[in-house]
Amino acid sequence: MKRIAKLSIIMLLMMVYLTVNVYAKPNCTINMATNQTEVSKGKEFTIDVNLSNIQSERGIIAIEATLEYEKDCLTLSKMEGQNGWDTPIKDLSYNESNGKLVIDKKGLAKNDETILKITFVVNDTNKKNTTVSLKNIIVADGTAPATISNALTNVTIKEETNPNPDEGEKPNPNPDEGQKPDPNPNPNPPNPDDGQKPDPNPNPGEDQKPDIEPAPDEEEKPNTNQTTGDTNNTNKDNVATGKLPQTGKDSKNVLILVIALSILIAIVFIFIYKSRRSNKKY
Repeated sequence: MKRIAKLSIIMLLMMVYLTVNVYAKPNCTINMATNQTEVSKGKEFTIDVNLSNIQSERGIIAIEATLEYEKDCLTLSKMEGQNGWDTPIKDLSYNESNGKLVIDKKGLAKNDETILKITFVVNDTNKKNTTVSLKNIIVADGTAPATISNALTNVTIKEETNPNPDEGEKPNPNPDEGQKPDPNPNPNPPNPDDGQKPDPNPNPGEDQKPDIEPAPDEEEKPNTNQTTGDTNNTNKDNVATGKLPQTGKDSKNVLILVIALSILIAIVFIFIYKSRRSNKKY
């Protein structure tokens, strides 16, 4: 019996020892990083909370920490969980008054990854530097939780300098660029009544054109502008002046002759037509 009791005690101690070694406290590293170490007043910047160097057989599943920052320098804009980690919810998983937050992951984190993004806005302050940190960090892997080192990052607040304060209203080196002086100025002064400038080529209105009709005596004059076969000479009587060309005495004689010939030809055609009808009857 004594041997059995001793063996039982030894086996129990070995099981406790093995259990402690197998389920040792997890360990990891949490750091904070930003790609903007200098931020102007009124501007936003984001801090990444990164998890690395995980030492756990199971992996990290939950993290608790206290977010600390100078509220007179910065205003918390938002927090967003990354890579399957939950986003802290105000008055539920994030206490705004003391900065305590708790987040967990849908699964187990075994590789290095970003777990949280925190966005701040820089206030109008006289301070040149400020710090954002996560303190009292506790990580858990489903067994005994463990406390790890704090994480922090420094931010420099710079004055917003604009080399061109009125960039949209830059001074024009040529104030009258649109009214550049004429390199060849006109010696003649401009006419104040530009809308009533005298027409250099006055063209009298149709109603004011001089009457170019020939005088009554010109009707009896022979037409000396007849076409003579030279194609370079043009008949002045065919030039359009807005009025029909006037005809002389010779033109009237030609017209009478044409009418007489037409009547004569018509009489001949009638005579021939009647003759043919008479011949067909017989």
